[in-house]
Amino acid sequence: MMAQILILLKQSENRRLLVEYLKQYYEISVGNLTAQSKPASLLLNEPFDLCILDGVALTYLWEKIQARKQQEQPVFLPVLLITSHPDVKLITRNLWESIDELITKPIEKTELRVRVEMLLRSRRFSLQLDASLIRERKLNDLKSRFIAIASHEFRNPLNTILGFTRLLETKRNLSPTQQADFLQRIQKAARRMNVLLDDVLITIKSEANSLTLNPVAIALKLFCHNLIEEIKLSLDEPRTIDFVHEGEDNEVYFDQTLLQQILTNLLSNALKYSSSDSIVYFKVKIRPEAVVFQVQDQGIGISPQDQQKLFDAFYRATNVGNVPGTGLGLVIVKQAVDQYGGTISLTSEINVGTTFTVTLPLA
Repeated sequence: MMAQILILLKQSENRRLLVEYLKQYYEISVGNLTAQSKPASLLLNEPFDLCILDGVALTYLWEKIQARKQQEQPVFLPVLLITSHPDVKLITRNLWESIDELITKPIEKTELRVRVEMLLRSRRFSLQLDASLIRERKLNDLKSRFIAIASHEFRNPLNTILGFTRLLETKRNLSPTQQADFLQRIQKAARRMNVLLDDVLITIKSEANSLTLNPVAIALKLFCHNLIEEIKLSLDEPRTIDFVHEGEDNEVYFDQTLLQQILTNLLSNALKYSSSDSIVYFKVKIRPEAVVFQVQDQGIGISPQDQQKLFDAFYRATNVGNVPGTGLGLVIVKQAVDQYGGTISLTSEINVGTTFTVTLPLA
């Protein structure tokens, strides 16, 4: 993308020559201080990367220039003054504070280009630094929220593990059936903690742009069957997941961890937000160019207002009630789908149900 330069010169011939030269390399907008074209003061409110002006424009607009530079802070917005040697000593302190560099007439094209490039480079560095700082603040905020939510969400499974471990230690007369039940509860709690950790790690990696794909050959039908059984083992009560596989049962290449995250979160949500006697439908369609995954429930549904924010970190729909959750599941799904270059869509109706459709391209 070409840099945008705003030129504010009173002398028309100087303005014309400057525009003719610089438009070879940059996008140019021109403010005329005297004619009927768009006023220079209005152009100062529009986006630009560098302002080149003369002494007349500086005297006339220095307050607006300072205000615009202040508005851009902490990003550097450079201003280059074109003046003559005799006029340099006439520049007051207020005017000096409005500019970052000057060049004296007569102007050498090479010198002008060098000055312009140096100022634009400083602006680019400033923009990159600001973007990095914003991302760093966002990551720090996310980490703080992760810690707060994770500490809350870890408490229940951790208490379960500690509680049943103590019972196994102290109760010497437990029957084999009771011992097996306690161990199963401990395993479920441990799996829940593992899922939470995976959610947090994947979200942080994605926000830090360090999430990478490691595709391996997957027998998709078997993979989905095993995933369903694993999810069922983590449930407190029996549930029905109706699985349908359409298309060739060939191996496909996907990142196994990310695919598991996508499907686990969609299926877990479908089970979590629907009644225990309802059916969750899980369909996989193998196409030549892509795989389509569809998860449909008969649950509480998602309002149109909530759908707009559904993929925001920590956001939870307004009708979830006391159902526990972190607000990270669908964020992870969206991040993983984006990493694949795929798509995700949903249809939903309150108290009728929700259908999520994920399409992932095949390599």
